[in-house]
Amino acid sequence: MTGTLALLVLLTTGATGKGFDPMPAEPQAAQPATVPASRDRPEPWFIELGAFDNYLTNDYGRWTGVQGRVMYRGIPHLAPILAFARQKRDYGSQSTVGLDSYILVNKWFYAIAGGGFSPQGSARLYPRWRAGAMGIFTIPKPGGLRGTVAYTEVRGMPEKYGRVLSAGAMYYRGKAIWSGHVSFNRTYPGAVASKSAGIALQYGAEKKQWIALGFTGGRIAYSALEIQPLPVEWISFGPNFFYQKWLTKKLGFIIRYDYQNQRNAFQRHGIAGSIFVEVP
Repeated sequence: MTGTLALLVLLTTGATGKGFDPMPAEPQAAQPATVPASRDRPEPWFIELGAFDNYLTNDYGRWTGVQGRVMYRGIPHLAPILAFARQKRDYGSQSTVGLDSYILVNKWFYAIAGGGFSPQGSARLYPRWRAGAMGIFTIPKPGGLRGTVAYTEVRGMPEKYGRVLSAGAMYYRGKAIWSGHVSFNRTYPGAVASKSAGIALQYGAEKKQWIALGFTGGRIAYSALEIQPLPVEWISFGPNFFYQKWLTKKLGFIIRYDYQNQRNAFQRHGIAGSIFVEVP
C-alpha cells in the first residue's frame, strides 16, 4: 500500500514539509491490487518518523520540522492513519495532526477520507482545519486504468478558507504507475477561482523499492506548508521526487525532495527523510 500512497502524495501537495499526507500518506502497490486494508497482511502496523528542511530565497527564511504517521492495516475494509507534524520558522512554530483512512468498498472502488486540526502555536503555519476525500475507481478498459475524484476544504482564519475539487487518472502498467490530475480551486472571501495540475511517474515494487518523479504547477490554492488560502495571483510550479527503499522485509527509509518556484515571491528547496518499520 505504501507505493500507491507515495504517488498520491506527489500528485496532491508535493513531497516535503507536509503536516499530513493524504494518507494513504502513501499511496499503494504497483499492480492494480485494490485492497488497501486486509487481515491477511503479515505486518498490520506501518510506523514512520522523520524530519524535513526547506530553504527559501528572498529572505523568507528556513522552514524546518519533524513529522510522522502510524497506519493500521489489520481491519477489513479500513486502514486508519494517524499523522502529525511540527514546523518551525524564524518567527514561530506550530503543530498539526490528522486522521485519515483508506475505505475499501469493493474491488472496483475505494476511497481515502479524513481531516486534520492545527492547535494555536506561536505562529500560524498550518490551516486551522482540513477535511477531504478522494475516490479511486476502476475503469473497465483498458486494463489497469483508475479514475480519481477528490474534494478538499481548508480553513485558516475564520473569514478565510479554500475549496479544491480535483479529477485525474492513474494507469498501472507492469511496474510503472502513470498519473495526472487537474484541480479547480476557489478561495474565499471573494470566490476567487484558479486552476492547477500535476503529473507523476512511479516505478518499482512493494517490499523492494519505489521511485517517483512528479511536476505540479498553476495557481495553486492549497499547500500543506502554508496557511490557506494562498494568493492565487501568484503562479507556482516545480518538480518533486520520492524514493522508498526496503532494507529488510520490515524496515526501510524514505527520501523526498521538491522544488517550488512561487513567481514574484520566492524559490524553495525542500528535502525530507524518514525511517519506517512494519511490525506485527
